[in-house]
Amino acid sequence: MRIEDLTELAKNPNFISGIYNYCDRWCERCPMASRCLLYAQEQDDADDSPETRDINNEAFWKKLASIFQETRELITKWAEEAGLDLSEVDEKEITRIKKRRERASNGPLANAGKAYASAVTEWFSDFDQTISSSDTQATEADSEQNELLDDARDVIYWYQYQIAVKTIRALSSRAEEKEEAEIFGDEFPKDSDGSAKVALLGIDRSISAWRIIQLCVPERAELIVPVILQLEKLRQATERKFPNARDFIRPGFDEILGDAN
Repeated sequence: MRIEDLTELAKNPNFISGIYNYCDRWCERCPMASRCLLYAQEQDDADDSPETRDINNEAFWKKLASIFQETRELITKWAEEAGLDLSEVDEKEITRIKKRRERASNGPLANAGKAYASAVTEWFSDFDQTISSSDTQATEADSEQNELLDDARDVIYWYQYQIAVKTIRALSSRAEEKEEAEIFGDEFPKDSDGSAKVALLGIDRSISAWRIIQLCVPERAELIVPVILQLEKLRQATERKFPNARDFIRPGFDEILGDAN
């Protein structure tokens, strides 16, 4: 998309400012996709050619390179508007940010999220081996159950790694906010709470999805209990760390909105 096209697209009053900052990026299932500038941009840039979606195809990398070039042009424009000199490199600041992110990524809460992601892979690996080795005749009831199972599995897979990623972002933002609070005060909505809320919603939905799998595959219900308890401990720990996260108002999702003109 050309810069001029993006600028024109951004003028659409239907779009909700910043809605994409605290979403789960599951655009296909998002009821607010039509009000998201990022989604509209991606749709405009979409190429129906399967080659551009194949990571092993040259067309994919050419498309990625073109997006990068367009983004560089935007970065230059934004920097000029903000009066920033991008040629200046603050090595101390870069080192400080890197250390802050490393601390967030290696903390107990982040590690708990990573451990859950590994548990998901392990559980489904064992489950798939069991299913493939069985030789049962499928019935209509089995088909309906398999649809429920597949939907639940999609939910679990979608949030498998995102929970840890959003938690790490929340932890990193929290450390930065403490520094900024000394200068600007502490009355503004916190990115850490917004990111933690997205992680918590992912946990909530994952717990529900695991419960559906329990009901669909009762013979393995007990094997799912440890995974659900793992998620519950992560949920409680996240809420303790970010007690205001549930109250964070995400643009669009947690607001009462009227119809766009």
